[in-house]
Amino acid sequence: MAHDHHGHHHPHADHGDRQVAFAVAINVLLTVAQVIGGYLAGSVALIADGVHNFSDAAALVLAFGARRIARRAPDAAMSFGYGRAEVVAALVNYVALILVALWLLAEALGRMANPPEVEGWVVVWLAGLALVIDLGTAALTFRLSRESLNIRAAFLHNLADAGASVAVILGGVVILLWDWRLVDPILTIGISAFILWHVVADLGPVLRILMLGAPRHLDEAEVAARLGGLAGVEEVHHLHLFEIEEGRAALEVHLVLAEGADFAPLIAQAKAMLAAEFGLAHAVIEPETRAGGCADPEGACLRR
Repeated sequence: MAHDHHGHHHPHADHGDRQVAFAVAINVLLTVAQVIGGYLAGSVALIADGVHNFSDAAALVLAFGARRIARRAPDAAMSFGYGRAEVVAALVNYVALILVALWLLAEALGRMANPPEVEGWVVVWLAGLALVIDLGTAALTFRLSRESLNIRAAFLHNLADAGASVAVILGGVVILLWDWRLVDPILTIGISAFILWHVVADLGPVLRILMLGAPRHLDEAEVAARLGGLAGVEEVHHLHLFEIEEGRAALEVHLVLAEGADFAPLIAQAKAMLAAEFGLAHAVIEPETRAGGCADPEGACLRR
C-alpha cells in the first residue's frame, strides 16, 4: 500500500517541481525589487508586501524540498514513509508567517506617530508588478494545490498577496492624490492582520495531522457502530483514527468476538467494510475474546 501511495503523483512530479522552482525564482526577484523600492520610496507597506512575498518564496522552497522527501519509499527508519515531511514544512511556513506578521505590525505601529514621506509612484508600480507576479504564481501552483496541503498553503498565500498588493496600490494612489501618509502604516497593519487571520484559518489541519487527530471527514462513533454491528462482534474498544499523512487515514481497534467466532473471515469482512465505506485502507484490527486477551478490563486498554 505504501509503495502505491508514494508513487501516485510520480508521473507529474518532475513537471510539478519545475513549476515550483520557477515560482520560487520570480517571487525572490519580486521580493528584492519590493524591499529595495520600499526602502527608496519610504513605504513600509511596500516592504511589508515584499517580505510577505519572500515568506511565500521560502514556503515554496520548503514545499519543493518536502515534495521530494515525501516521495521516498518507506524504510527501516521511517516505516510509514516520508509523507509527513510536507506537513512539517507547512508548520514551519506558518510559524515563519506569524513572526513576519508580528514584526511588520510592530514596524507599522512605530510609524503611526510620525509617518515618513512616501514616493507614491514607486509604490504603485512595484505593487502592480507584485500583483501580476502573485497571480502568475498562483496560476503555476493551482493544479499542484489540489494534491498537497503544503502547496495549497502556498497557493492560498499567493492569492492573499494579490489582495495585499491591491491594497498597497490603492494606498499609493491615496498618497499621490491627497498626500495622506498615514495610509501606509495603516495598510501595513491591515496586511499583518490579514496574514495572521490567514495563518489561523490554515494551521488547524496541519496541527491535526501532527497531533494524530482523527480526520475531519470521519466520525469515530459511526465507525465504531459499524464495526460493532458486524455479526460475531460483541464489543469495540481502543479505537483510534489518525492520518499517517495528508489524505492517508488509518485505524487501529480492538474487537471483542463472540466465543467460537471464526476471527479470520470476520476480520477480513471488517477490513473490506472499512475500505469501502470509510476509505480506510490501512486498518490494524486486534481480535479478542472475553476469556482471553485484553477485552478492555475496566478500561485498561485505553490507558496509554
